[in-house]
Amino acid sequence: MAVFFNELFLEYFSVPIINSFLLLNNDEMLIIQFLDSRFRLHYLTKINIADSLGIDNTTYFIDDESKENNGFIGFFDWLRSSESTIVGIRMCIFEHHKYNNILGAYPYTKSANDGKWIELMFSGDDYNSEISGDQDFTNNYVYKSNNNDYLITFGLDHLAPGELDSLLVHCSIVA
Repeated sequence: MAVFFNELFLEYFSVPIINSFLLLNNDEMLIIQFLDSRFRLHYLTKINIADSLGIDNTTYFIDDESKENNGFIGFFDWLRSSESTIVGIRMCIFEHHKYNNILGAYPYTKSANDGKWIELMFSGDDYNSEISGDQDFTNNYVYKSNNNDYLITFGLDHLAPGELDSLLVHCSIVA
């Protein structure tokens, strides 16, 4: 996957560039499976952006809108209760996408900032807002099943080992 950015932006944040392509050094991915009455978290040991993904005997097909945007549909923040404990995620999807309306309809999500953000807590109801503003944006693809269930993928490249460990306790492992 290639995401284009201004080279000054990349140099400022010490991101390696070759021919104006952003090089991502991550192999892992989180998948959130949005079902009618519950959600499930899945951890992929290798990133797999494909036209379809199979989870729990269901095939999900990549949504054209997220594919056209190369997985750049907005930003997301890891919600933390402490420096090394992730308890949820805040999805700040760009307003022109349809996803906030879809995700905000699930009973386990919380709409925030006048519907511009969707929060999903993995455990508990509280987080520390002072340490929960990552504005990460890697590998956000949306997949939809024929049953109208959704998957959203998230890159894990900016998490420290302790943060990743705190997230993995909520996940099933997908090889």
